[in-house]
This record gives sequence, C-alpha cells and structure tokens, in this order.
Amino acid sequence: MDRLRREFWRHKRSANLWAVEVSARDESLLACCGPFTPRVARVVALDELAYGRGPTLDWLRERREEFERYDALADAVGGGRVEAPRAGAASAEVVDALLAEARRLTRAEAGTVYIREPGGLRFAAAHNEPLERRLGWVEARRRLTSGSLPLDERSIASYVLLTHRSVNTPDAYEMHHDLPYVFNPAWDLRNDYRTRSMLALPIRDARGDIIGVLQLINARDEAGAIVPFSAEAENAIGRLLVGWAQRLGRDHP
Repeated sequence: MDRLRREFWRHKRSANLWAVEVSARDESLLACCGPFTPRVARVVALDELAYGRGPTLDWLRERREEFERYDALADAVGGGRVEAPRAGAASAEVVDALLAEARRLTRAEAGTVYIREPGGLRFAAAHNEPLERRLGWVEARRRLTSGSLPLDERSIASYVLLTHRSVNTPDAYEMHHDLPYVFNPAWDLRNDYRTRSMLALPIRDARGDIIGVLQLINARDEAGAIVPFSAEAENAIGRLLVGWAQRLGRDHP
C-alpha cells in the first residue's frame, strides 16, 4: 500500500490554501481538499479534513508549479481567488423549500442554508419563527440573510463544510471548549434570541460535491418544548439531502 503524507499547499497567485495527500513513494498527488484561507490551518487539523479526487485534483496536478508548501509562519499574500463549488442551478425557491421541509421533519423553529462561494458561505435561505412573529417576515429575513460567513472562522458551518461531518449538539452554549469549532452568540444577543439544540449537515449536489451546509436550530417535541435533535431526526435529514441532490440532478442535468 502506498504510504502518504498530508500537508498544506498555498496557491502563489491567490494565496488560497489546499490540503493535499502526497505519495511518499513518488511524490504524486493522491487527493485534496480546499480551497480555504490560511487561517483555516490553525482551526482544523489536516487529519480532520475530508479529502477527495475528481476535477479539483486534476486541476491541482496540472498546475502543481503554481503551488508551494505552506509554512504557518509565512505571510499570507492577497490576490485573486480560486473558484469554489457553487449551488449550480438550485434557485432561491428550491433552497427555501429544502429548508422548509427539513424544519417540518424535525419541528425546528429556525434554520439556515449556507451555500459555498469563493469568498465564504452565503446565507441562501433562513427561517426563524420567533423573530418573524416579533419583527415581521421582511425584517426578519433581512437580519437573517445579510452578510456572509468567512470560511476561516471557527464556526460550526465552516467545520461541517470543510470536514463533511455533521454536528449535533443539544445546547450550543454548553459545548466542550476543546472542540475544533465554537458557537458565536453575537447574533442571539443582537436579536434577543436563544439558540439551544443545533443540527448541521453538509449539502451535496448531484455530482457529490459539497456545495453548502444545512443548519437547523431548536427542535421541538409535540408539545412545542425545545429538545435535542434525535438520531432519527438526523437520519431523516440525511435522507432528505440525498433525495434533494438526486432531484436537482434530474431537473438540471
């Protein structure tokens, strides 16, 4: 079996980072993950990233001379950006419908769909029942979808996108401090809201590429009390996302 090593490479022109698997036998590229900004190297360990093959790996192989091994002490250089996976033909209505169905299956009172773009994660759809009741639908959506989420933050959504792993926590404010991601309560404080249970899963397109993250907040039981997201709920959302990707592929070949 071919031995491998994992390391970060920096694209000289864009300063974006890629994590790569390299053959220790002949230095050939075996798999990769990226792109993301240099700060991610201090947030997620190499062994936690989800490596893959395909067009991205072919692109790296063809342009290997444009990369250099990344040194954490080296200064990051600004520049252009490498194109990241996008949502393709998924319209805003389709993404919103996905979020609505996910909330229905889990009785979640809030949720967000993040779509990956070169600059980070875009808020493609967001629901929050308490905020909508208090502020009205238009103002609530404005607050929920303004701005974007940088990939180099230690957010739950960034972690899910980069590692392809789901996160299921019963209380966002009671997570262990040694986790590779953190919950930022700033939005809750600004909007007089309390996030408790949270479930986040990666979203794939019809080709299997990770294009975003589905994040659900505050599952409720039949009586309306906030409860953790169960294993059954997580499995149901996983099946929903698989079916959504398949339908997207049929509708937009």
